[in-house]
Amino acid sequence: MIIDNESFTQIALHVRRASDSLLTAARNLADFSTDESHEEEASGLNSTVESLVSMNEEFIVLEQLLRALWDANRQEQELIS
Repeated sequence: MIIDNESFTQIALHVRRASDSLLTAARNLADFSTDESHEEEASGLNSTVESLVSMNEEFIVLEQLLRALWDANRQEQELIS
């Protein structure tokens, strides 16, 4: 066994929660950017959006790693059975 089911599930849940938080931040940022009372702060939005995009790319890689780990674990279990 490469990773036990409970550890894998805990990792996946943490990634999911972080991903959900990233989505919430992006939605809040979109609401903020459409609020005309914050026009003067809007100049920093580009760097913030770039940071969120970068974080999203990291989550995509984490998801791919988790899928590869899950597949490797399943293949090892099939060899044992």
